[in-house]
Amino acid sequence: MHLVVTHGYQFSRNREKIRPFFSFFLILAINLGAAKAGFAGVPAVMPLKGVSQWNGEFFRKQEGALFVKTLASGFSGTALANVKITLFGIIQQQAYIFSNPQTEVTAPPRSIWKFGSGKYRVDVIEFTDQTGTKRFWRGDKNAPVVVVIPRLTLSNLGVWNLSPVGADKIAVKFSMIPNSYVETVPAKDSAVAAVVNGFTGTMQKAIGGKGLIANADNDYSTRSVLRSEATFARQIGMYYKVELFKHNMYAKDLLGSLTAFDLNLRGCYLKALEENYKLKGDIVFQILTSEKTGTIKKAKKARGSVTNGGLIDCLIGELQQIPMPVQETMVGELSFTFDVK
Repeated sequence: MHLVVTHGYQFSRNREKIRPFFSFFLILAINLGAAKAGFAGVPAVMPLKGVSQWNGEFFRKQEGALFVKTLASGFSGTALANVKITLFGIIQQQAYIFSNPQTEVTAPPRSIWKFGSGKYRVDVIEFTDQTGTKRFWRGDKNAPVVVVIPRLTLSNLGVWNLSPVGADKIAVKFSMIPNSYVETVPAKDSAVAAVVNGFTGTMQKAIGGKGLIANADNDYSTRSVLRSEATFARQIGMYYKVELFKHNMYAKDLLGSLTAFDLNLRGCYLKALEENYKLKGDIVFQILTSEKTGTIKKAKKARGSVTNGGLIDCLIGELQQIPMPVQETMVGELSFTFDVK
């Protein structure tokens, strides 16, 4: 089975000007199959690190954010306390803690928390009930709850409904819901590429401000100002194909991750075009995914006509940061074809 995804944008040389008309094709040969369940997590270690709230500012290049609706039900009285959540960063090997307010399911998120991009294991959920009793939920290391936070995106972790169990425990029901984040600025000024399902990495809502990649790169040099004077438009095509050989059953999962990060991958080509506006050709990367981190651990050029070192290095850097919604060591090839008119 071949799955083709197209996106339409026309890019001017000035990255601040993006209009519908760009032709982008993602060609992926896939064999549908069940994803491997479970993840062998590493126990969280002390000390815990606090997490900052996100207030709409531009993210750094390797940042994203999450939001979650936490609700308490089944208690004998009204329990309105915040819910303390500890996540363990699988890539960072660090535990993070934040105190999340209870929020109505249909309301916009009250708090959005800024994290480094990557995969995180839900380790501990703590709640103080109306009697003052501290109650806990602890993750099962043999069947952990794992969430993903892609770069420059908001990860929707759905609704976590807490209910009392015994003297000091809580049960937690994890449920996904549609996106409830509401952008407060025009889309062209947004710092958010998209809202994604935090459990699968699949996109729920595309947003994407025009200056998103430029601001994430923290590029405020004179060259950026000079680039803004160029007004001619180019039609840019970036095509890529994945072959996972014996692991093609996971190709659908890989597709979801690559789609969520296509802004970053496209950004590499746009940067290279600023140095050589005629750059075109193909690159084939050998890739190796890591069962431990759930990411592309290694990527190296195997062949292809493109020799631009900056483009190759940029693509490798982006690919190695993409969280993968499968836990499997896989060997494959990722082929890029670039064209510009």
